[in-house]
Amino acid sequence: MNWWHRAHATPLATALLTVTMLLVPLLGGSALPIPSLLAGMSAGIPVALVLPAIPAAFTLYALNRVPRLYDTTAVRPVARYQIGMLTAAALLATILGLGAAYAADSPMSLAAARNLLGYLGTGLIVQYLVGHVYGPLTVAFVPVTCAFIGLGPGGRPFPWTWPLHEASSPIAATASLLLLTAGIAATTLLPPRGAASRPATA
Repeated sequence: MNWWHRAHATPLATALLTVTMLLVPLLGGSALPIPSLLAGMSAGIPVALVLPAIPAAFTLYALNRVPRLYDTTAVRPVARYQIGMLTAAALLATILGLGAAYAADSPMSLAAARNLLGYLGTGLIVQYLVGHVYGPLTVAFVPVTCAFIGLGPGGRPFPWTWPLHEASSPIAATASLLLLTAGIAATTLLPPRGAASRPATA
């Protein structure tokens, strides 16, 4: 198990996640100047909603450092290690988000924790479907795409634009949890795509 954690850089992923969540309250008032195509405005997207994409993308990269073929043929219970790593990341983000929200008296940390779960789930699903290279890239593009075409008239986010919703939004919370659950299931329970079609070798 220690080898698995070293190979997948879990200590570094944990440290990056912790630092990111601690920075969220400090950057709560900052915004990235991304124009909105449909809302007719250029106020940008809060940095705190985009920042969790960094540890989410790195966590996906850490999981992908070892080819999944090695994991699926390993004798050790690798699937449980992967589920543990992803679940621990989600719990750590939630705990830090709750603590930061209480200390700073701002819900932005909760929204950041929610977004991290959703970014992770989205990346896991995409990399299972089209390849590991595209998981971290997708995480980077999700908040930018949401800011570009996800705001309607008056700057209100559309229902599908869960990363831009307020921290109290049940739609965003449900979407992020469903995405993470589906992503973990695809990564750890389903066989690699194309594995069934490959001929067995002696």
